[in-house]
Amino acid sequence: MKELRMPKLGITMEEGKLVRWIKSKGDEVTEGEAILEIEAEKATVELEAPVSGVLREIVVEEDQTVPVGALLGIITAADEEIGEVPGARGEAVQTEKPEGTELETVVSKKLGFAGEVTTGAIKASPAARRLAKEKGVDLSRLQGTGPGGRIVAEDVLQAAESVARPQGGVAIKEVRPLTAMRRVIAERMSQSKRAIPHFYVSVDADMTDVMKIRADWQERSAGPVPSINDFVLWACAQSLKEFALLNSAHSEQGLQVFSDINIGVAVAVQEGLVVPVIRNADRLPLSQLAQKSQQLLQKTQQGKLIPLDYEGGTFTVSNLGMFGVDSFTAIINPPQCAILAVGRVAPRVVPYNGGIAVRSMMTMTLSADHRIVDGVLTARFLQGVKGLLERPEI
Repeated sequence: MKELRMPKLGITMEEGKLVRWIKSKGDEVTEGEAILEIEAEKATVELEAPVSGVLREIVVEEDQTVPVGALLGIITAADEEIGEVPGARGEAVQTEKPEGTELETVVSKKLGFAGEVTTGAIKASPAARRLAKEKGVDLSRLQGTGPGGRIVAEDVLQAAESVARPQGGVAIKEVRPLTAMRRVIAERMSQSKRAIPHFYVSVDADMTDVMKIRADWQERSAGPVPSINDFVLWACAQSLKEFALLNSAHSEQGLQVFSDINIGVAVAVQEGLVVPVIRNADRLPLSQLAQKSQQLLQKTQQGKLIPLDYEGGTFTVSNLGMFGVDSFTAIINPPQCAILAVGRVAPRVVPYNGGIAVRSMMTMTLSADHRIVDGVLTARFLQGVKGLLERPEI
């Protein structure tokens, strides 16, 4: 008998959502074959069968969120008999790790992560689970009134009725449960604004030469043309070599200056925002950095990021220029100490060579942690980035 449990797919992951069973109860499975999909903090991944056999029991149904380590199902040999499975009929799923035994977690072999047992799944009757799914009620927020604190159908109906009542004279159309990604974003951004004293510095960069380089690159057909954001990533990576404090984190022991420059690229997805990381970005020429950026973007859009793709960032760039945004301020992604918000490139009439001219201009705003850096250093850093963009030597 082999237990399938919710794996820990990231450092901060505490729970996961079972999106879909690829196999049904009673189906034969082969070792290494994908049997279910899990939604973790930043991506949806397939979990593979650790052994061959029969999917004997399905304990957690689709669209249910359970803690890391919770029992999801059981695989057995075709002729193997098992006793009553906790959770198979709606009872609590015990996931305590037996003393002195080794935790066995089903994780896709290509990921290479091991899970960690925590607490049991939510105690709820099958009827309550069905109603919660239909009415968009988050079971984790309910206090059950059934035996042993079990959530029953009446608890779900009362919760659904309470959220549908008008509040302050305004009727609520619907209540959408938070996805795992949305919860993580809410927690991390709230923590950032509470704990980190943000301050902001802006600068305009003349991108006319960058636009010419991109046009020439395209005419020469010299491989994929780096995007505007790729130029910004390259300029930031090069400037961070000189301004190491902007590539650091605050801790009780002091300032932790990172040895590597790993640039995070904020990317919008349907569920929220993910920040895949380009590692050692300062060591990459623009062409390679652009290729790496494009690969990560494709993996993000396909939902194929793994934790290694978005962990370990030391500085972040967030670009809303493609949506016509001129400028904005961004919230620092802890434990980093800075994030650069980039607006669109647009023609503006500006002073130029003692006169005026129409140039392609772009506004950048740096959000920085005042515990680590001050205005002068951030201004010098932005001067460095601006200088590289206005006189790019690639």
